[in-house]
Amino acid sequence: MTKEEVLKIHTDVFYGSLKSQNYAALEELYSDDYMLVRPDGSVLNKQEVLYDLRTNRLTFQSIDLLQSTGRIYGPTAVLTGESRTVTSRNRMESHAHFRFIAVYSRVGDSIRLVHFQSTTLAG
Repeated sequence: MTKEEVLKIHTDVFYGSLKSQNYAALEELYSDDYMLVRPDGSVLNKQEVLYDLRTNRLTFQSIDLLQSTGRIYGPTAVLTGESRTVTSRNRMESHAHFRFIAVYSRVGDSIRLVHFQSTTLAG
């Protein structure tokens, strides 16, 4: 696993699947024990995230990765970065600017997202 490989998975698979609403790809990317920690501190597991995306009509119009730093620790990668998103839920548009940490781990022949946490930034 390389930093470049993890960054490509993060932007192409993770962000790309969110934008295209490819829930099957997200289900494959998320590890079985995936954890999402939202800026408000709420925690969702894999099934809860997928349910929320599918049923609450959250759509991502854009996700821009502003900067990132990747670190590799054996079969684990930690990606820290800054992103801006434009989303809508029930036709209500929302803009977000956040710092994130994404933890990826090699599981067999694939790389899975095991943890994603974000903190809202001003502006």
